[in-house]
Amino acid sequence: MIEVAADGLTGLTRTALNPESAIPIDRYPQTISNITNINYQRTVDDANLDVTFQWIPEATGRIDKFFINIATIMAITARTADGVTFNDVTITITKTGGDDVLYEEAFATGLGERTANADDDLFIVAHPVLNQSFNIRAGNAMNIRVRATMTVGTGATAHMGICPFFPQQVPATAADVLFWAHSGIMFYISRNRRT
Repeated sequence: MIEVAADGLTGLTRTALNPESAIPIDRYPQTISNITNINYQRTVDDANLDVTFQWIPEATGRIDKFFINIATIMAITARTADGVTFNDVTITITKTGGDDVLYEEAFATGLGERTANADDDLFIVAHPVLNQSFNIRAGNAMNIRVRATMTVGTGATAHMGICPFFPQQVPATAADVLFWAHSGIMFYISRNRRT
């Protein structure tokens, strides 16, 4: 696990929320704390992030909409020449045991090249998906894959990670109270439909 101070982040970028999403921000899991350090599991140096989580539904139903709220981080650990660019994050949801892609979308970070040692960029995908629905069955697993890519220049070393908790904003000082969001995907399930 790696720890970084939230007030030392150089970039905090999130995708725009859709005002028609009908998902109030206070409905998403949050923690309030004045702790200002982010812990995250990192990749090996200069490797892109590629992790898959498995979800096994306990009930049969239909997912009518869902909300992605996942934070990824890129950190420069050493640099003597070129910089590092945090390129994009791709979220893919598939049925386990097959190639049936239920949802896939890439989110460009829009972040420029970082050229200073100890630069940390936190990129948050906060994105409602309203026009994608699919059936689920109890006990049939789904895979949720999170991929993030970076371009590492000559003479630079960096790593990437996923943050289980992350600040909604970068604090002005280390003593500020923060609203910490939880990384994850919130599914809205209708159980009264035939699947």
